[in-house]
Amino acid sequence: MAAAQQTEFQKNFRLIVEKIFNHWQNLRLAVEHGMGGRNGQQVAIEIMDYTYQYCVGNENITQGELQEVLEELMDQEFNTLCDDNSIPEICRNLLRYKQLAQQNQYPQIEAELSKLPAGKEWLRPDVKITYTPVEGDSSSDDDDDDMEDDDEDEDDEMEDEAPTTSGRMTRSQARKQKAEEFVEPEEGWTTVRRK
Repeated sequence: MAAAQQTEFQKNFRLIVEKIFNHWQNLRLAVEHGMGGRNGQQVAIEIMDYTYQYCVGNENITQGELQEVLEELMDQEFNTLCDDNSIPEICRNLLRYKQLAQQNQYPQIEAELSKLPAGKEWLRPDVKITYTPVEGDSSSDDDDDDMEDDDEDEDDEMEDEAPTTSGRMTRSQARKQKAEEFVEPEEGWTTVRRK
């Protein structure tokens, strides 16, 4: 790709990524519900930036690789698992639009993205999102990672809550659900679980 064409691709692909992330309802809900703490909106912007850089910086990434990256980021930064298939859909679209953008198929991309519902861009530093703190939120502490062990009682209380209607589920809710679904294997068998 020529330098001018590469610059145009990067500029246009950046707009595509922003459009897709601004329409990702689970990310917005995670921010609005304080799952990322007081700086959740900034964290969401950083995830969007990282995803853009990851897509542009890697030639032959697969949907599975990108999906793994986004799932890990949502889990680490927002303590949120998306079980509504939004992450695979986002990854599939990002990679498809990346390929179309590299082929200068911008009219087709614009036609498809224009079908998305009209919505306000919220992944910008100048837009303020109303943040609702989560019970037991300790975002003012710098050692959030150390809080996991200290907050076991709170985790137990939160495990009893049902996942929200948006399809978001906390890590503790997912663990409890998997534990309830677990069937003891026959004698002589060992069950190996993935993290």
